[in-house]
Amino acid sequence: MYAPKFPQLNIFLEHIFEGAEQQSITPEKMLTYAKEAGYDGLECDLWRLSEKQETKKLFDSCGLSVSSVYNMYDFGHEDISLSKEKIYTHLETAAYFGAKTVLAVPGFINPEDNFDTVRGRMAESLCYMCESAEKYDITVTLEDFDDNSAPYSTSDGLLWFMENVKGLGFTFDTGNFAYSLENAEDAYIKLRKYISHVHLKDRSRDSSRANADNTNGMPDLSGRVMYPCEVGNGYIGIEGLVKKLLNDDYNGSFSIEHFGANDQLMYMKKSAENVLRMIKEMS
Repeated sequence: MYAPKFPQLNIFLEHIFEGAEQQSITPEKMLTYAKEAGYDGLECDLWRLSEKQETKKLFDSCGLSVSSVYNMYDFGHEDISLSKEKIYTHLETAAYFGAKTVLAVPGFINPEDNFDTVRGRMAESLCYMCESAEKYDITVTLEDFDDNSAPYSTSDGLLWFMENVKGLGFTFDTGNFAYSLENAEDAYIKLRKYISHVHLKDRSRDSSRANADNTNGMPDLSGRVMYPCEVGNGYIGIEGLVKKLLNDDYNGSFSIEHFGANDQLMYMKKSAENVLRMIKEMS
C-alpha cells in the first residue's frame, strides 16, 4: 500500500487564465477556486512569470506555490550563446519561485535537417542546462512531446536523451504517448527510473468535447482525433498509472493538464476530485 506523504496536486497556470476568461472572472478568483478544489501548486509557462515580485505575491496570497516552469527552445538551430542566455533566465526564474523541476522543450527536427546533427546539438545544450541547474538544486526534464518532429516524442526517442544527457529527468506526460500510438504503461516501465515529474493528461474520442470553433481536437498518428477531457474520464487509463506511480514510491507531484478544455473551471474541479480519490484509495 502507498504510505509516503500525500503528493501535491498542481494545475497549469494557462488553464487559470483561460478559465478566468471563460467565466468572466479575474485570474485571482480562478486561483482561489483552484485552491478550494484541492490544488496547492502551479505549472507555469516561463513568460507568465516575468513580473516576479507581483506574480509571487499573488500566488502566495492564494496559498499556491510553483511546482515546475516550462519553456520552448530551439537548441538544434540557434546559436549556443543565445540558448545559454535563455537557460539562465529560465533557471533563475524557477529558483526565485522555488520550483524544483523545469521542463525544456528543446526544439524540433525540420525536413531538411540532418537528424543526428540537430539532435546532437539539442543534447549538447541540455547537458549545459543540467550542469547549470545543479547550483539551484533544480532538475531539468524532458517530456514525451506530442509532435512527430520532436525526436523525444516516443519512449525510444526519450531513452536516447536520458542515456546521453547526464542528470536529465523525465516529465511523464500520461496522455502524450497516445499521439504516437504507444501504450503509456509500457512507456512508463521503460522510463520509470528517470521520472522526476508527472503531467496527468487524459484523452477522449468524444467529439462533443470539441470547442465552438473545433480547434481543440488533435489527430494521433493514425488520424483519429483526440479531445481534452477531465483527468480520469478518458481512455488513457489514468487510475492505473497513478496507482503504479505511487506503488513504485514516486515522491514528486502531479500536474493536471487539459489544454483546450471548453470549460476549464469544471474540468479543473472534476480532475482534482478524480485524482484525489485515486490517491486516497492508496493511502
